[in-house]
Amino acid sequence: MSLSVISFLLALITITTLVVMLFKAKARPTRKSYAPNSTKDSSSKPAGLDESLIKSKWFEIQTMQNSGPSGLKAALSDADKLLDYCMIGKGFEGDTMGERLKSGGAKFNNLDAVWSAHKLRNQLAHEVEHDLVPAEVKRSIDAFGAAIKDLGIKI
Repeated sequence: MSLSVISFLLALITITTLVVMLFKAKARPTRKSYAPNSTKDSSSKPAGLDESLIKSKWFEIQTMQNSGPSGLKAALSDADKLLDYCMIGKGFEGDTMGERLKSGGAKFNNLDAVWSAHKLRNQLAHEVEHDLVPAEVKRSIDAFGAAIKDLGIKI
């Protein structure tokens, strides 16, 4: 085979690969992004906040609490994530949940309880030897629920 035929085949393979990669990239589903609420008014609902999702997740969290220690731990983690989802959807500023709590904590009736709940979730997630106290976990889940309600979201 001549050098020009080999070059042509390599170029054809390269172009075909690039075209396939382009089509695959366009076919990927896009993730829902959260645009901060430009008016910073927590009573209005931004486009990225799905209240039916919030209600169904909260129902799952309530159900998980009755599944023993692992269910309690999972419920606490999910409640933490759900509050963070709500804060992002309501336009709280910051890259982490901690930063969002600092920037918009005045919206919560009991910010100390929310901080305690978030810290407990982090301890249970990251510390090997942390004891799980069911009453403490349930109080923390309730604090997350109250914080979601403080944002004007019905659960």
